[in-house]
Amino acid sequence: MRNALMKAALVALLALIADVRRPAAQFAPFFPPAPQTLAPATAPPAAKVDQTRTAPHRSSKAHRKHEEKPEVVRRPPNQRKVAEKNGYKRVSDLVNFPKFFPGLGVIFVKPDTLPLGPFLCFDRRDRLVATVYMVPNKDIDDHKSLEGVGSAAPVDHVSLYFNAGHPGVDVPHYHVVLWHVTKKQEARVAK
Repeated sequence: MRNALMKAALVALLALIADVRRPAAQFAPFFPPAPQTLAPATAPPAAKVDQTRTAPHRSSKAHRKHEEKPEVVRRPPNQRKVAEKNGYKRVSDLVNFPKFFPGLGVIFVKPDTLPLGPFLCFDRRDRLVATVYMVPNKDIDDHKSLEGVGSAAPVDHVSLYFNAGHPGVDVPHYHVVLWHVTKKQEARVAK
């Protein structure tokens, strides 16, 4: 009974924060269009072929003045700096915790959202790799409703595992990890 309630609560949490998309469109049966007859191609009379003129090739740069300049592609903003501007703090600055935690990377959180989170995990190049929610067992046992803040980043896969407690969240809890990178790219935060 207890495990069933916990599973139901975690499924409900994942449903709130997962990247849910509409189902793909269903295509109607294909009916090929009726064959069309093309007008016969006609060549100009031979007498007019000699009269055809072409524009001279311009080799100067004068004609380029009116051309559009190539579009400048800007780099996306540094996700860690954006998080810091939005009130996220490095967990290692708040509690006794390493600056880089193997398996999750550099972790940021808004202090007023503890213990649930979301915790934003970045690799060493400040790229967002995961969002973690730490759900205390007590909240699950008390049948507490949980609402997680959605993530703008697409979710590749989800990990769920138990943790007996650590600095910052000392109570037993479950980690719900929303990975924004593939399993292969998780290696960026492995060491």
